[in-house]
Parts: sequence; structure tokens; C-alpha cells
Amino acid sequence: MDVRKLATAAIFGATIAVIKSPFTFPVTDYLIIVEVPILALGYLLIGKGGAAFTGLVNGLLQSVVKANLFPYDLIFGFAYGALIDVFATALHVRGANGTSTKRMTVALGLASTVLGVSIAYVFLTFNLSPGVNVSGYSTTELLELVYAPIVVWGILSGFVGGILSARIWDRNLKARFGTLAST
Repeated sequence: MDVRKLATAAIFGATIAVIKSPFTFPVTDYLIIVEVPILALGYLLIGKGGAAFTGLVNGLLQSVVKANLFPYDLIFGFAYGALIDVFATALHVRGANGTSTKRMTVALGLASTVLGVSIAYVFLTFNLSPGVNVSGYSTTELLELVYAPIVVWGILSGFVGGILSARIWDRNLKARFGTLAST
């Protein structure tokens, strides 16, 4: 990876970390509405692995600020970017004629939903968020109160993030930085 790609991923990762670091679960799950278009732009600007590297930088920086949640922030930061890279690549988001907004929204919605449910499961299973106690809830209640909103929010954030990132890329950044992803 060349210096321009490293710098781009570092700036994007630092931006996400600055926005999310002051907060803990479950607030950070709602902040993916900001995180998802930045990771998607990392994929579009840098190419395969761009979102994963951006997520890794974000995870490293958040781990420094929230040392009590190490290695979870690191793992989930990297995993989110990697999921976006995998889904965006598998769905052929980038084409010769531009970025497919529909495919981008699907890729980001899938990545956001999978990761959101995974984060909630880990945080609730290992009781990592002291203010949240779910020991008295049944599985059905957890599905209704915790997981259903996360799925809805994951789909919504993927939709919004997909539209934003595809439009920003096609209308503004592709002409200036299109060669960055291809090098």
C-alpha cells in the first residue's frame, strides 16, 4: 500500500475515532450512520482492503481512548471495514460506468446489520456495558428490544450511507482521486 492510501485511511479512521470515542455501547451503534459512509469512501478511494484498513485505524485509536474495551473496539473496527470490503467486492459495487448506488446500499446494509447484531451479542453476553443489564429478559424480549432495532438501524444506515458515499464518489471524488484506487 502506498503512502497516499495509508494517509487516506489514517485520516478516515481518525475521523471515525474522534466521532465515536467519547461514547460507549449502545450509543456507538447509532453512530454508524456517520461511520458507514466514511468506511465506504475508504473502499471506493483506496480499493479492496481500504475500508478494512480504515476500520483498523479507527479501532486502534478507539482502543487507546477506551482501554477497558480493548480488544473489542479494535476487532469490531477492523471487522466492520472488512465486511464492507467483502460485501462491496462480492456485489461488484464499482463498475466501469460508476458506482452502483443500489449495490452499495445493500453491501453497507448487510455489513452494518451483521456487525451490529454481533456487537450487541458480545456486549450483552459478556456484560461489557455496565449500564445495561439484560439478565431478566427472555430471548423473545431481547429480540424485540435489542436486536430488532439494531437490524432496522443497520438497514437504514446502510441505505443512507450507500446513497451518500456513492453520490459523493461519483459526483465529486472519482474525477480527482479515481487513480488512487487503481494504483
